[in-house]
Amino acid sequence: MRTSFGHKMCTTNVFMVRRLTLQTFLYHKKSNAVAGDGITVATAILIFVSLAVFGPKSALSKERPNILLIMAEDLGSRIAAFGDQVALTPHLDALSRQGTRFTNVFTTSGVCAPSRTALVLGMHQISVGAQHMRAKDLDGHNTENAIHGTPYRAVPPPDAKAYPEYLRHGGYFTFNHKKHDFQFAVTCCGPGGGPFTIWDRDHAGSSWRDAKFDKTFKSRSFFGHISLGDTHEGRKFPNFLKKVHEGKTFPSYKIYPNYNQEINITSPESVVVPPYYADTLLIRQSLAQHYDDIHLMDRMVGKILSDLKNDGLAEDTIVIWTADHGDGLPRAKREIYDSGIKVPMIIRWPEKYRPDDHPLGGIDDRLISFVDLAPSILKMANVQAPKHLHGRALIGNKNLKPRKYIFASRDRFDEQLFMERAVRDKNFKYIRNYAPGLPGARLIAYREQSPIMAEMRGLLQTGQLNDVQKLWFAPQPEEQLYNLNEDPHEIQNLADNPKYKEIKHRLKNVLEAWRQSVGDLSQMPESAMAKMFWPKGIPPVTESPTISVDKKIITLQNKTPSASIGYKFQGTDWQLYSKPFQLAESQVITIKAVKYGWKDSEEVEFSYDSP
Repeated sequence: MRTSFGHKMCTTNVFMVRRLTLQTFLYHKKSNAVAGDGITVATAILIFVSLAVFGPKSALSKERPNILLIMAEDLGSRIAAFGDQVALTPHLDALSRQGTRFTNVFTTSGVCAPSRTALVLGMHQISVGAQHMRAKDLDGHNTENAIHGTPYRAVPPPDAKAYPEYLRHGGYFTFNHKKHDFQFAVTCCGPGGGPFTIWDRDHAGSSWRDAKFDKTFKSRSFFGHISLGDTHEGRKFPNFLKKVHEGKTFPSYKIYPNYNQEINITSPESVVVPPYYADTLLIRQSLAQHYDDIHLMDRMVGKILSDLKNDGLAEDTIVIWTADHGDGLPRAKREIYDSGIKVPMIIRWPEKYRPDDHPLGGIDDRLISFVDLAPSILKMANVQAPKHLHGRALIGNKNLKPRKYIFASRDRFDEQLFMERAVRDKNFKYIRNYAPGLPGARLIAYREQSPIMAEMRGLLQTGQLNDVQKLWFAPQPEEQLYNLNEDPHEIQNLADNPKYKEIKHRLKNVLEAWRQSVGDLSQMPESAMAKMFWPKGIPPVTESPTISVDKKIITLQNKTPSASIGYKFQGTDWQLYSKPFQLAESQVITIKAVKYGWKDSEEVEFSYDSP
């Protein structure tokens, strides 16, 4: 037997075969351990217990659907199929006729990174330390956004895993196109943002077509996540397209043909100006540009759906389209008003997978939270969801008791500190501000590039805003209460109205009970939370995995709680370790591990000769 070790690497214990007993672990340690300093009884028990993180592996049914999640950025319900009279969205309108429109879907935050983290973990961001926009790492990213805290990445609790990793463990091929923006990842948008165990493919341009060239794919179904940046806030900033052409913005944006396009199809006269904006030509032009960007995004959706059909996969693929939060416009993005957290969602089921209670072209108006997407997607894939998720598999299961409430939170955004929490039922929203007295429209350098912000601040200084338009710029109250049926723009605060005292009291109690139930980490300063994640102010390194061999069967183990293990052979990509496997003669295997929010372990190589 020959063992060759490259770099010292990290190890993990999460994806061990469930039927492996404690005695089996100890047997491997006693007779066949070939790397590391061994596994203690306590560690072995920890490893055994940690297997419950994933639950039983699903049966690999040949009938399991492909699942494709297409996510627009910075977009509220400005889609024709959702009643908008200005939007030109023929491809999404067609998709809605083939599927179901979900009209009451809410993100957990009005900004991308916290919202995306909650979605991928199926847990509210305030419970995992991902509530601040953005957590900063020590690799040089997001330095401008972390002036109030110690550099860190969020470190989710041991039982928290990204749902695509559960899918991968359950046999799915997973890919991510361009963006993750998870607060425990290294980057928001670049390749290899991590953790590497979540995706089979993770780079700009990834698609289901990668599976054709993947030696491990075989007959597996796929799950794909595609982000479309056409509607992003930054496209409204002056000279943005010029920067794209010059290569001075995110390189991955260049892969979108639409980013090299500038169209003018929306008349400024046709847009509806919200009451919290002044009705000026510049603001109308900015809103019109937003609609133009929506049309470009719709074109991209059409191209994706066409490619899916041309590849013969449309009748085997569930398509989910939604947005990461509300409109990328001032007084929408970063807010927990409906303009910031309410998003459209369309799901198209192929006929053989379509639930009986979701007819073609149907509408589902139940309250849906972003934390419901992870368990719902796992249910679509017939992969058992872990019990720690905050959401429920509501989609495709109308018999399940609907939600009474959705919740949202608002914390540090770039250089400005906020702490607000919101609860909403179908009729009312209650917002609690834990630092009242400060303006809502505080100076956030990135947002100040918006033409709308410049216009509104100029009009404010010259006294040209009315009372409604000045509200966002004024000191904010401790409590807000809105009748959403009568006041959808959330303008008239009813918190001090005696008529609504009981409603406010009910929602306030529900909100505080929710905060306690999920463990709101904003009860401690961000710097203290960062120290809890990275005690020495630097990212801990995941321990290296160890290898045990028994009759040419390879078992990988790790002492770092909740770490995930990956392995690869020469000429293959990283594969997720889920159970022991056989290593052929002359094969060289490379292994490493990662704990979310920590650094990857170093890589270890192993090979052996036949006896």
